[in-house]
Amino acid sequence: MEYRELKSLLDRNLHRIKTIGMHHEKITELRRLLNGGSGESGTDLAVEGMWALQKLLTAGLRIKAFIICPECIYSIEGIQLAEKMIVSAEEIYTVSKKVMEKLSGRDKPDGFITIAELQEYGERGLILPDRALVMVLDGLESPGNIGTILRSCDGAGVDAVLLCNMNVRMTHPKLIKASMGAVFRVPVVYFAEAEHCVKWLTSRDYQIYLADSAAVDGYTSISYENNTALVVGNERYGLSDIWYDPGPRLVSIPMHGLCDSLNVGVAASILAYTVIQQRQQG
Repeated sequence: MEYRELKSLLDRNLHRIKTIGMHHEKITELRRLLNGGSGESGTDLAVEGMWALQKLLTAGLRIKAFIICPECIYSIEGIQLAEKMIVSAEEIYTVSKKVMEKLSGRDKPDGFITIAELQEYGERGLILPDRALVMVLDGLESPGNIGTILRSCDGAGVDAVLLCNMNVRMTHPKLIKASMGAVFRVPVVYFAEAEHCVKWLTSRDYQIYLADSAAVDGYTSISYENNTALVVGNERYGLSDIWYDPGPRLVSIPMHGLCDSLNVGVAASILAYTVIQQRQQG
């Protein structure tokens, strides 16, 4: 039954579908994205699997190319998703099982890989509510950590993530995987330098709180009432010096054991949920 329905779906859209092999330029582009490189634009990303594609559709991102392997589709849910993707995608390609297995990082591929485009948010175009909460990431190097923080920010309800001094692509496969779809939804704004970000925040009356293990104040002893920016720094070197000019307040997460600090992704998650919980209880 599933095979007949899938064949019918593909036959109805045959005029839009191209069958391609391993040496096609679209596969070359896809492999580059899957290996952490860039595509036609700096915002192109590759996404694999049914779950991730459903998140793409929910987020409403532009779907530039949909690559499907009919031999790998094994459920009615897969056929239903394929139909939605065919409607949304600008380009549609079919590949053999052999090609899909070479592209996929899974033992049993779902049969779907997509090239999509992340939404770009400029600092001037970012519209935030009153009493906004933003997370600032200064110089983070690990795509996994950035993805984890995006996931926590999405879950907690953080309004935006601001990035400074970043060398990691937001389209990096490890970041996308760690974010569990949050990268598709959470507004992200880039600042080339931390100084520019500081000026942007202070000009908008943000109270800035720096996560610093040497801080005297505990993170729960503060009332986060107004526009709030939580700032976490590089995994090895911490925050840029510019953040320590008069104005920002240092906060710490108490450490009661042998370790003197937390992973930056864990620390950012604790801080984000603390602010949201405090505001809800207030």
